[in-house]
Amino acid sequence: MNGQYAPGDKVLVNWKLTRLIGEGSFGRVFEASREEFGRVYQSAIKIITIPQSQSEIRSVLAEIAEESMLSEYFRTFVDDLVNEVSLMSRLKGNSNIVSYEDHSVIRHKDKIGWDIIVRMELLTPLLQYLIKQALTWHDVIRLGIDLCRALELCQKYNIIHRDIKPENIFIAECGDFKLGDFGIARTVEMSASGLTRKGTFTYMAPEVYRGDSYDSSVDIYSLGIVLYRMLNDNRAPFMPDYPKPVTHTDRSAALTKRIGGVDLPRPKNAIGRMAEIVLKACSFRPADRYSTPKQMRAELQAELYKQRDKSMTYSRGRPTHVKLVEYTGNTPPHPEHGANAGTGSMSNNAKYCANCGAPLNADTKSCSRCGRSRIAGLF
Repeated sequence: MNGQYAPGDKVLVNWKLTRLIGEGSFGRVFEASREEFGRVYQSAIKIITIPQSQSEIRSVLAEIAEESMLSEYFRTFVDDLVNEVSLMSRLKGNSNIVSYEDHSVIRHKDKIGWDIIVRMELLTPLLQYLIKQALTWHDVIRLGIDLCRALELCQKYNIIHRDIKPENIFIAECGDFKLGDFGIARTVEMSASGLTRKGTFTYMAPEVYRGDSYDSSVDIYSLGIVLYRMLNDNRAPFMPDYPKPVTHTDRSAALTKRIGGVDLPRPKNAIGRMAEIVLKACSFRPADRYSTPKQMRAELQAELYKQRDKSMTYSRGRPTHVKLVEYTGNTPPHPEHGANAGTGSMSNNAKYCANCGAPLNADTKSCSRCGRSRIAGLF
């Protein structure tokens, strides 16, 4: 269709574009639906047109001076995007990566150009989600854990994403956070000379900005900056405290400090070890960061466990209903394993809490750690 797509059009056989939900420098994203046997299915469809306009063609033609080379010139961009689609298909099936479903490459009939149509799962962009609902403490930690899992898979396939930022993070109905938009990610070449300075400056690691060689730790750095903002009233390091206004001069000065190696201040709202975890991920020297996303995930999971009792007891302002059950062994059940949890009511001889494994008070049968109690009516 030569790049002219609008709600109501059908693509990929039976998918009908229903509304435009996003657009960027490389294309537009539509919500799409398909009806079959009385059921309606939904997806997100990204449409990228190469080249994007006639003015782009004229600009390139002024440089290469040979019209016969135009098609080959723009074909290289199509090849790059097809490589992205191939990369997405390899990552399919991971719960923390936006799932690729289908694609098609359509060549324009009457002029130079191609449409690349990619169908993906329909998700809520993180920034759109934040307009209506603030992230809780647990949400921020889980975001870090989920994105670390995504980076572990990238590391397995020798991929550096290079553009981790809130705009490329999505949330599923089940609450999982997912990493998307591998548009500038590339398989790591054997030589660092194949790597280029691409990404978003606000989240970019210093070595990428300087044009130095780098490795996958730059993604850990960018994730650290994302978490920093979530714990700092959505302000990047060295920016004026909220609610003070932010100017272009503020942004430039903050970037200069960060890229120059000035120690980052602690995020304002970080408690527990979260400030240490975030600052380690954002270390100026790559050697001082987490060596792998798995290592960072382990520390985030440990912090999540420490905060678990509070959130479980007061989940959205209401007590969580759990049971204290009898445990007859010589050692308390491990809280991760939940020995006998939920399998019966508590007897008068119960000694340990099935929820967290701590000893029960002999008289009240309440937990010494999380406070679960018969009197409180929690089981």
